[in-house]
Amino acid sequence: MKVVRRIFDTSRKGQKIVTNIYSPPAASSSVAKAGSKRLTLLITHANGFHKEIWEPTLKRLFSYQSDKWHIDKAVAMDAYNHGDSAVINRSNISNEELSSWFENSRDILAVIRQLQEKKECASGAQTIIGIGHSWGASSLLLAEITSPLTFAALVLIDPVLHEAMKTEDGFIKTTKKRRWQWDDENAAQAYFEGHLFFKGWDKRCLDLHIKHGLEEVGGKLVLKCRPTNEAAVFLGATYSSSYATQNLWRVRCPTAFLTGETSLPGPPEYIRAIAQQMPDGRHEVMNGVGHLVVHEDPDRTADNIIRFFDGFAPKINSRAETTESVQFAAAAWAKL
Repeated sequence: MKVVRRIFDTSRKGQKIVTNIYSPPAASSSVAKAGSKRLTLLITHANGFHKEIWEPTLKRLFSYQSDKWHIDKAVAMDAYNHGDSAVINRSNISNEELSSWFENSRDILAVIRQLQEKKECASGAQTIIGIGHSWGASSLLLAEITSPLTFAALVLIDPVLHEAMKTEDGFIKTTKKRRWQWDDENAAQAYFEGHLFFKGWDKRCLDLHIKHGLEEVGGKLVLKCRPTNEAAVFLGATYSSSYATQNLWRVRCPTAFLTGETSLPGPPEYIRAIAQQMPDGRHEVMNGVGHLVVHEDPDRTADNIIRFFDGFAPKINSRAETTESVQFAAAAWAKL
């Protein structure tokens, strides 16, 4: 894959969003067949992680050849308080106590709007498919609920969707106390590889988490997403998740859900019921993994996404109204 780093404005003054824009290797960039749907992917990550976690999955997607669709590019975002975005925005997120998921959704729409203004997506035969995991998946839903037909389709991997969510004070306190700094890379590597939480991860994803999830500060390696920011996102679920769940009827694009077999935030039977109630929803369960589907098995994640794309392709059309839809969203968000 080829990758270019791009920085965009958030929906708020004084903050930035760092993205990686991935495109196929030169050898495969010319294989798009006449009549195939050209896709731009908008990628969002789970709470506590970062855009590079998606790279193994994206490599497999780019390697797949289809006569139905072709990926032109994938725009992977670091949320404003995660990854490289957090590094840039550090001065105004250090004391963050609550991060509403609506902020992440506003930023998704802001990035898409800026891409459109530069004619880098959703032009001609191109369409945008949102792919997100956990918090990132719920944020994509909030964006589509507010701005219908922003996306030609959505792939939502274990979104956090609940009719009502309670603030778990103990969980928030535990998150804030998690270890977040190490003396050097060897110490960090030993910690992550030996920690039970990371035991089931694909090695590629774990290596990427260590490489891109840490920064050097004062001679120490520290998490780019500080525990306080991760806790702020968890706290922000209280209203945001229920709003997304209660307004799924507003989603007008084809939507696919991929659930880990042993996921706790969204058990398969619960997500399956949600998918069945949507106008154009589908659901698949990935056996042998939990909530961190992308991290545990990126190859099978990609294979499921490929099957979703094959099903979406006949329904995907060029959406000339997308720009107007996203512009309309700015006024709608102001009322929330």
